[in-house]
Amino acid sequence: MFKEGQIHVYTGDGKGKTTAALGIALRAIGQGLKVFIIQFMKGGAYTGEFISAKSFLPNLEIIQFGRPCLKEQKQLQLKNISLDNPRFNFVREEIECGDCRYCFLNDDIQKDYVEKAFKKAYEIINQDQHHLVILDEINLALSYGFLETERVLALLKNKSLSTELILTGRNAPSKLIEAADLVTEMKMHKHYYNKGIPARKGIEY
Repeated sequence: MFKEGQIHVYTGDGKGKTTAALGIALRAIGQGLKVFIIQFMKGGAYTGEFISAKSFLPNLEIIQFGRPCLKEQKQLQLKNISLDNPRFNFVREEIECGDCRYCFLNDDIQKDYVEKAFKKAYEIINQDQHHLVILDEINLALSYGFLETERVLALLKNKSLSTELILTGRNAPSKLIEAADLVTEMKMHKHYYNKGIPARKGIEY
């Protein structure tokens, strides 16, 4: 473990917050460190990072708390494949992110997922068994009012001294930015979304 783990915040309206956190996770794994990622408000296990963690990266654990992808659920049920079975890797070829947007609905169901994610984060951080813990999109959960800032600040204050912690998502509150040791704001200058280019496998998910 680190002598003193630092707290990172990646925020802003530009692309790359989760990507930056995953880059550090990959670097940590390469150095023999153990990493745990908790994804808030994300439930589509067909994403590249989820597939990589489950299939190729034994020192990286990842768990999602969010609305699931309906297409993905249907395919897994048809093939009788569990997300805990590495065979789910083969289902990804049959799933394309579409326009249903079910997984992006933010309501009381999503709020319940956020609460479960936060409880899991508290459990993992207090176990002190991972060098790096990433709370992906927790800032977004805060901005939607699904979590209170004071609860997250208490989590940071009481974390193991040796645990490195990364929090991602846009609209990080000022108190969280003040509490962090490193803050990076992603600023968007242009995005090909505006040219009608949809999310692509391997780049956006």
